[in-house]
Amino acid sequence: MSQTPDAAATAPRPARKLSRRRLWLFRLVTLLALAAGQEALFRVVFPTPEIVGFNRVHYQQIAQSHPQIGRAMERGLVYDRLLIESRPDGFSEVQSLNAYGFRGPDFRADPDPARRRILVIGDSVVEGQGASDGTTITAAWSRMLASEGTPAEVINLGAIAASLPHLWSITRDAVPLLRPSDVVISIYPNDLPAPFTPTLWNEPARKFERAQVDYRPKIVDLIERAIIEKPIHRRWFHPAIRFFSPVPDGTNPWSDGRPKPPSLRADLYEDMKAGRLNPWLHAQSRDVPGQLGHDFSTGGSPILFLERMRDVCRASGARMMVAYTPFCGVVGPRYAPALVDVGMDPDTAEALATDPKYRGQNRVMADVCRQLGLPLADATADLEAADSSAPQYWAYDTHPNPDGYATIARRIHETWKASLAQPPEP
Repeated sequence: MSQTPDAAATAPRPARKLSRRRLWLFRLVTLLALAAGQEALFRVVFPTPEIVGFNRVHYQQIAQSHPQIGRAMERGLVYDRLLIESRPDGFSEVQSLNAYGFRGPDFRADPDPARRRILVIGDSVVEGQGASDGTTITAAWSRMLASEGTPAEVINLGAIAASLPHLWSITRDAVPLLRPSDVVISIYPNDLPAPFTPTLWNEPARKFERAQVDYRPKIVDLIERAIIEKPIHRRWFHPAIRFFSPVPDGTNPWSDGRPKPPSLRADLYEDMKAGRLNPWLHAQSRDVPGQLGHDFSTGGSPILFLERMRDVCRASGARMMVAYTPFCGVVGPRYAPALVDVGMDPDTAEALATDPKYRGQNRVMADVCRQLGLPLADATADLEAADSSAPQYWAYDTHPNPDGYATIARRIHETWKASLAQPPEP
């Protein structure tokens, strides 16, 4: 029986086979697409920092006796995550670090000419210990500038455990390298009295190279680095590193086996040993009253450090200002009970907020900045006023809480804006 014309038109046609040439072309295009996708993925996941050797690990106190110190110094902290906990305060924060080990977004070596570049240099207060990534001083200030329509890039160059000599080294190296328009040097009470370090002041700035453009497939670079044991940096998939290691780690001061001091509350002692609370707080309770009450007529002024920092900034065409954050016990009496719990003498803890001798740092900072022609953002009065309504610090950790960081950022912002209206010093 013959098919009708309509039936013949709808009958399935045999599939056309690809020619051998087209089949191999399809395979080649597929392989190239997979290779390009893999290359793009590997370059995103395993980046190479643009500036070779610039890393926060060189600007903080670290365990120099650690068996892996050499490798750690070469690799640095790159996209790592730091876990900082304070069990009695109820916080546990994971801090995300960028390509250079500092907190905050990545930044390029060269500034964007359409935006002000502001470096904020300091210790754990600038890094934002106890704060989420969005509630640090630099994050809060960035939002203030954006809300006012000021194009600006605020770079966080804070490093936990950085002392005044470390702040000088960061300033000496980072300002010529990153070419900011503005620099803020943040001082905390444990930076004073300042040491006398003429050898350090005369050290030249570190030299940094730009990473060479590598046109080889990224997997070749990764294999080569693995073979010769060179650092491999990855952007994600980092387990959080506990910043305060538990006993018996050598970085924990209680690993020496000493018994609990009578003045330290028992549960806090156990927290310090376990890394659930800053293990150096007991030592801080002994040291801070002397730092706050230091007689600067006997020495210890930060003027030589700040003068050199100012000169480095001027040589790079950057404006410099200074910020000062007071110790929690000076701001108000609410922190005295916790200070006693970690080992401070009760009478001293009560006197911090009332005795004028514990304001000596404020006076010397005002005098030094006046002599050097530097704006000073002293947040003491702002924190006192705000603390009367809500705590501005964690009770036991002694760092500002997110509200306190916001208060400090506002003081810095207001002082910075006022300084722009003033002509630069000759």
